[in-house]
Amino acid sequence: MLRTTDIRTYRKMLQNARTPDEAVMMEQLRAISQNIPALYLLLTVAIAALGSTLLGSAPDWLTIWLPAAFFGFATIRLLAWRKMHQVLIDPDKARHQLKRIEFGTMLLFLGMALWIWALLPYANPQERLHFSFFAAFTGASSTICGISRPRLVGVCLAMTLAVFCFLFFSMSERFFYLATAQIGITYFVFFMASLSYKSRLAQSVALLNRLDVENRRSSELADTNRSMALTDMLTGLPNRRSFFQDVDSSYGPKADKILPVIGLIDLDGFKPINDVFGHTAGDAVLVETARRLKQVLGDGASVSRLGGDEFAYILPASMSQEAVEEIGQQIVSAMNEPFSLPSKEVSRVSASIGYSSRSFPVQSARDLLEQADFALFRAKEQKVGRAMEFSASHAQTQMRGAVVHQALKKADLDVELRLVFQPIVNSTDGEMTRCEALARWDSPELGSVSPIEFVAIAEKAGMTQQLTQVVVRKALEQLHAWPDLKSMSVNLSAQDIICRETSDALVAMFLTMPESVRHRLVLEVTESSLLTDLEEARYNLMKFRFLGLKIAIDDFGTGYSSLRYLQELEFDIVKIDRSFGAALDSKARGLGLVATIQHLCRSLSIECIIEGIETQQQLEIARSAGCRYVQGFLYSPPIEAADLAPYLTGEKGFMSYREMLQQLPERDVA
Repeated sequence: MLRTTDIRTYRKMLQNARTPDEAVMMEQLRAISQNIPALYLLLTVAIAALGSTLLGSAPDWLTIWLPAAFFGFATIRLLAWRKMHQVLIDPDKARHQLKRIEFGTMLLFLGMALWIWALLPYANPQERLHFSFFAAFTGASSTICGISRPRLVGVCLAMTLAVFCFLFFSMSERFFYLATAQIGITYFVFFMASLSYKSRLAQSVALLNRLDVENRRSSELADTNRSMALTDMLTGLPNRRSFFQDVDSSYGPKADKILPVIGLIDLDGFKPINDVFGHTAGDAVLVETARRLKQVLGDGASVSRLGGDEFAYILPASMSQEAVEEIGQQIVSAMNEPFSLPSKEVSRVSASIGYSSRSFPVQSARDLLEQADFALFRAKEQKVGRAMEFSASHAQTQMRGAVVHQALKKADLDVELRLVFQPIVNSTDGEMTRCEALARWDSPELGSVSPIEFVAIAEKAGMTQQLTQVVVRKALEQLHAWPDLKSMSVNLSAQDIICRETSDALVAMFLTMPESVRHRLVLEVTESSLLTDLEEARYNLMKFRFLGLKIAIDDFGTGYSSLRYLQELEFDIVKIDRSFGAALDSKARGLGLVATIQHLCRSLSIECIIEGIETQQQLEIARSAGCRYVQGFLYSPPIEAADLAPYLTGEKGFMSYREMLQQLPERDVA
């Protein structure tokens, strides 16, 4: 079995060889070097045995001192051969060493011939026969150690045969003549075997060299693939996978007294660039963003692209808190600079940044990442580009979120979730045309939890499917109990719209209901829910429309592609976002935009509802913009089912616009 050092030497040898012949030559030397100990052992034993044969008959310097000298010489040479590593991997040194071996071998064989010639006068016939065997077979068997080098083998065998003939033909014995013929044939076979061995050696070297090249190519390809797997191909920055590896390696709980800082960056206003100027322009903005981030952060920090318009950075623990805050502001300032697009147009985006704090103890680097994510969420709520550090109020909110999350996981939603209903009124005659079903959660542990709070946590925890199914089922049951109600709407989350499993579960639920019930249900979706995967959202919405359900787009006007959605998706109802309704406090604010949306809906035969109407003045302006259908506190806040029932039976009713003008000059409902 090859040792690791042998394998390394062999690979180094193949890499250093400049030609195939050099590789074969270096392999020949490597094979010979491995046989050197056996060669010297063979010669030492043979010389000692031959010298002992004439011990006492021949002079001591021939029988004792010369064998002893050879033993010392062999020992020195063996020690020298142990330091052959550099020679084996250097072509020039290997070539020089082989020449030394060939020359040294000839000298060695010549020396042994002279030694035998000097001993022959002291030998009797039987001892001379021993000498002939020594000359014929010891020399020949020694060449086996150099069989990888045919030239060396040929020289050795030729010299051995010549020495044998020179020493023993003079004795004129028939045995030696016959032995010479047999020895000559044997030597020829040895030489042919050496040629064959070299041929196989050359083939093996060529094959192994090719395998080594392929292995190196595979290794380089693997390194390239590994690099590509950790690199964002558009910007050249490390990607999400690489970032999370860096996050895990950035923090050691036992070693770090000062925490590193993790920052998350989200571009504000990037999507309109894609929608208006195309993806080429969007890519140019991302590439320029990466360049600006690297310029701001320099070599002292790492920056990655997580995907889309999301970036992240890690600042080392050695960086001061003042520098951390300054970098956040520098990134915001850098991103506020205009971007030049490939079309020569100029556009602007801004950056919202959330970064972790060193003021709170953490258990892992992922805690720092959660801090940055939470701070980014709060920064984006400000709707302006800014850098925000995770704070004590964030920590309190985060802790509250964790408590709500745990309670939500343990909740019996069928029991704890209830519905309240907010009427949608035709302001002209005061008729309640439909209502919106809104979920309320009464937790045994936490009491009443705001839907703004628990819906966001459910979306983050991936629990919206359970919530949606309970809310839709309860809404269908209430519709069945209220046959006089024209329609009821319920909200679907972004996860519901693009989740095939959720949509299939809802379809199965709708099929259990009679058409008279499900045809009165309206599913409300927000513009933001369509951003993630428009094609999947379209597919799922079409399944609902096929069953007779109506589809409404909620919070209309707050996104970037509202008109596109109206064009590509079939909506039955548009609900103008409550922010427009709240802004209708003077004829100069919002009136023109609301009137435009109302006119657009009328031209597309889409029903239009305005939300957030809380005052009579807002109602007047909304009606002047063409809006008749109204939802808001001016008529009613969300109320319980029992409180809504009298409006269905006619026991109670809402005032018409004319009656309101006569009886309620002004009514503010908070």
